[in-house]
Amino acid sequence: MVQAPLSNKFGRRLANAAGGIILTISGAIQAGSVNAGMFIAGRVICGVGSGMIFANTPVYMSEVSPPHTRGLLVGLHGVGVVTAYILAAVCALAFSFVENAIQWRLIFIVLTAISVIYLSTLYFIPESPRWLMEVNRNAEAERMLEYLHRTKRDPRATFAHAEAQQIKAQVEIERNSPSGFIYIFRTPSHRKRAFCSILLWVMGQATGITTIDNLIPTLLGALGFGTTMQLGLGVVWAVCAVIGCGFNVLLLDRVGRVRLLVAGGFGCAAIIGTMAALQKYYANTTFMPGINAAVALYFIFGTFFTSTIECTAYVYGSEIWPTHLRSEGATIVYASFFANAVAYAAPVSVALENIGWKFFMVFVAVPTVVTAFIAFYFPETMGLSLEEINSKFGDRVEMDLQDALGINTRSSSEPSNV
Repeated sequence: MVQAPLSNKFGRRLANAAGGIILTISGAIQAGSVNAGMFIAGRVICGVGSGMIFANTPVYMSEVSPPHTRGLLVGLHGVGVVTAYILAAVCALAFSFVENAIQWRLIFIVLTAISVIYLSTLYFIPESPRWLMEVNRNAEAERMLEYLHRTKRDPRATFAHAEAQQIKAQVEIERNSPSGFIYIFRTPSHRKRAFCSILLWVMGQATGITTIDNLIPTLLGALGFGTTMQLGLGVVWAVCAVIGCGFNVLLLDRVGRVRLLVAGGFGCAAIIGTMAALQKYYANTTFMPGINAAVALYFIFGTFFTSTIECTAYVYGSEIWPTHLRSEGATIVYASFFANAVAYAAPVSVALENIGWKFFMVFVAVPTVVTAFIAFYFPETMGLSLEEINSKFGDRVEMDLQDALGINTRSSSEPSNV
């Protein structure tokens, strides 16, 4: 919720920089904690900073990407997230061999260092051209678009100039439009966007992805593996997940967003259902074929989820919103992300202790129902510019990109008066 007003007023880069500063401070507090209260305070501050960056980054990426590769480029946010899972898993495994009292502080020292590196990289990236248009810095926005979207096939940056005309026309029409969450839920087209944003992660988190990711060592422990093997397999699980992300970003601009979400929702439910059956019959036993099959399904599940849902949801949630509401839209998307993560992850230890494998059936029933709704309710956005996506929700598109390209091509071919 904090990132939206910052992003709207000061820009996407500065909003992420604020999150990076908060993460740096929180990492130092956690690494240097002298009691539980100080540590918990550091965790709370860390959550605020990471939430800001998590929500704002896809907004920025969607606004700097051209339509034909937006799925790939915004999807790299998901690749980055899962790559961080690998780093965290590697640190957990490596630091498990440290016997010094500083052992538990090491991961937060790593967090602080990465936050500083992240902050330094923001200096080298351009601001979002759509935000620049929003605040009347049109000439700068056009330079940024030309810098970002000029190619060898388009040395005159014809596409970038056409994009600038389309963005300017759309921003002019939206600039005086109301904003805020009340306006979003009162307006039919924006209300549909909000429902799509919420349902994205109702389905995504209902597959159990966060629960399983966070509890991989615990779940593997229930199958009889020792601590080192639990942590080592956690690293392998994260590597499989990032491989899945690689497939996901390659499929996004070929298969389409909605098809991937639907395939992912139904597929994950089927995998989890099979996993529940294996847990029922082979958890806490010595029957190795059954145990090995259960372990294999953890890896298959992680790879399948990230091949279909992980990057797709980040892309879809950021691209369906108009420029003047994109930061508020990101707030809705990631409020759903984290709220559903808490809803499914918080009770898992008690649930597994009391009802065991039956808890997995929640991860079958909920995504099946929500995915069926997604199949009929979500409009496809593949290949469209951010401005043209507005028509999918019943809003007016001020200028079609092809019209803008035609105008720009004609003007560039006219003889000069000089």
